[in-house]
Amino acid sequence: MCAATSEQAADGSRGAGAGSRLRPGLLRTDPYPQLIGGREATGGTLRPITDPSTGLRPASYLAATAEEVDEAVTAARTSFDTGVWRRMPGPRRAEVLEAAAAAIRADARRFAALEAFDTGKGVSGALANDVYEAANAFSYAAAVARTAHGDARRATFPPELLPGGGPRILTVREPEPAGVVAELLPWNGPLMTGSQRIASALAAGCSIVAKPPADAVVTLSELGRLLGEAGLPPGVLNLVLGPGGTVGEQLITDPRIDLISLTGGTGTGRRVMAAAARNLTPVHLELGGKSPVVVFADADLEQAVGWAMMAAFVNMGEVCVAGSRLLIEESVYEEVLHGVAEAAAGLPVGDALDPETFIGPLINEAHADRVRGFVSRALAAGDAEVIGSPKLPEGLGPAFVAPTVLGGVRRGCELEQQEVFGPVLAAMPFRSEAEAGEIANGTSYGLNGTVFTRDLERAFRFADTLDCGEVNVNCHFAPDMNGGRGEPRKASGFSRTGVDAYTRVKAVNIQVHSG
Repeated sequence: MCAATSEQAADGSRGAGAGSRLRPGLLRTDPYPQLIGGREATGGTLRPITDPSTGLRPASYLAATAEEVDEAVTAARTSFDTGVWRRMPGPRRAEVLEAAAAAIRADARRFAALEAFDTGKGVSGALANDVYEAANAFSYAAAVARTAHGDARRATFPPELLPGGGPRILTVREPEPAGVVAELLPWNGPLMTGSQRIASALAAGCSIVAKPPADAVVTLSELGRLLGEAGLPPGVLNLVLGPGGTVGEQLITDPRIDLISLTGGTGTGRRVMAAAARNLTPVHLELGGKSPVVVFADADLEQAVGWAMMAAFVNMGEVCVAGSRLLIEESVYEEVLHGVAEAAAGLPVGDALDPETFIGPLINEAHADRVRGFVSRALAAGDAEVIGSPKLPEGLGPAFVAPTVLGGVRRGCELEQQEVFGPVLAAMPFRSEAEAGEIANGTSYGLNGTVFTRDLERAFRFADTLDCGEVNVNCHFAPDMNGGRGEPRKASGFSRTGVDAYTRVKAVNIQVHSG
């Protein structure tokens, strides 16, 4: 467990127990300000930062004023138009990005503790996954910045049809930065997701106004400071804090924004898309999911059980690609279902800052109540039965939800169709490959899907059946989130991934005489 500190709560009081959990220097700023044009801006309204493990408020941040949001867009627009970053040679941009990666690795344990404190995810998982992927995102982006290139193509129509008597046309296509990006980031993995998005946009040469989620501002605020120290010119990355309904709305309706990128819920995606239409601003949306994990009887069942448990309960199920639906071939249904429930029952539940914790609190009590509501309604309606839901340890706060496995889930019910975004797994049997495909594709989402089978032909066949942007075979999460990402479908949104998502192609047609 981390050592003590005595950060003051946002309301001026000191929460009992806070001093025993947070080591000195963990929170280096109170309140957390905006980052605008390379300087900290402090004109906003004070808002509390809540520790989901305890419900205490040991720090605060400033919600940006309308004037500060406007200044942030102006700073990004100026930095892009003057070319201070986008015209910097790729190898020089790569040096800054690699310096950021090195700085994250050097301060990895503090970043992991901050992410655990801020979001409720277990600190050990944050260190092994989130901080690792955050640093890797900047290293990957640095490599792309060094090697980015376009292509050249010859025209395919008869050259004698062109004026000048027999020339040919050579087309040079080159990627250009998309411009000023409004980056709206999620609360379930702000450091990892934010690093992936910001690093990719910077590698492309964009300037950015990023809005961290209102419920988790700390690690991204620290990342913005780190990037400045790594050599990023002022104004290239700006951070504005506060609610989506005010700060976010102002960002996405500003005509000086060239691209809007949202990682969030489907409802938010619809609102962002409607607002962006006012200025015809391009939008990238990575939204919700209800990903199926399909287990055939010929699979390695021990492997499938381990992955199904991980897919459903890592990060407390607060993952857009969480394997929240478990479809099991009827002949092995009971074996797999009870295996997953037994594995989930053994997961350590507790304080996010405890290195032993796997299941920490959800982001806040309101979201935990929402998750519990899905379970209670399903049970009351007879849509599911409890297979496993271990009793929570004594003394935990209201933001904690036990890892819950529900079996016999009725096809088409709310629990099977809607994204719960919590540690709740909905399991159901199937009799045939065709039925499995129908159930797997039977929601409005199309983000991710997984199949467990030893039959290679079935794996390819079922991957073709799944209507989603990414398919996993005998695993659930890709080992490197910087590569191999598909494009969402249906209510899961639409977006490209990586550096390409932040570029646009310019074609230059050159007439070349043959002699």
